[in-house]
Amino acid sequence: MKKMNLKLMTIIVAGGLLLTACGNKNTSENHEQQGEMEHDHSAHEHGESTDRDVTSNTEKQKGDLTEVLNSYFSLNKNLVSDNASSAAKSSSNLVEALKSFEGSDISTDEQGKIDNIIESATMNAEHIADNAGDIDHQREHLVNLSIDIKDLIAIIGTSQKLYEDFCPMANNNEGAIWISQTEEINNPYMGSSMPTCGKVKSVIE
Repeated sequence: MKKMNLKLMTIIVAGGLLLTACGNKNTSENHEQQGEMEHDHSAHEHGESTDRDVTSNTEKQKGDLTEVLNSYFSLNKNLVSDNASSAAKSSSNLVEALKSFEGSDISTDEQGKIDNIIESATMNAEHIADNAGDIDHQREHLVNLSIDIKDLIAIIGTSQKLYEDFCPMANNNEGAIWISQTEEINNPYMGSSMPTCGKVKSVIE
């Protein structure tokens, strides 16, 4: 009996710690510390791209990211539902959209950054497309792919109202972002196990 009680207590404590670490976006107090957490971009080099402010796109749009974003959102949706096979197909579509993307009124400096971002995004998307049987590996590459998408939006702009979401438990508990069309949290890193884990970090409009 004592052994069973000890085991039960261990499960309860572990569950409590897990909920505290993640929580739900509707419980702001649970995320007070999470708001101060920033994803480490040291292993993801785009020059100065990760320092750009993309909370507002007030300048003229410099291209149409519709196909890129739609494929990226489809990929995230499939990862939320733990569908690695469909995620791979969506990522294949994303690869094609990235390769065919063309901007307009782009400066030489911006074009250099865009080329680097698209090269990185394509590589990450190809890894996801090639690993239909390994959803953990797909989610690993979603971390940097999401930064690529954020950086691309920062330069090109978008007419859509988007949300930069943050999950503190992704990326081996270092935290990671993703871009969403909706304010509601649907976490592609946690999937069906914890779909509402995370919070809205900023609004892109």
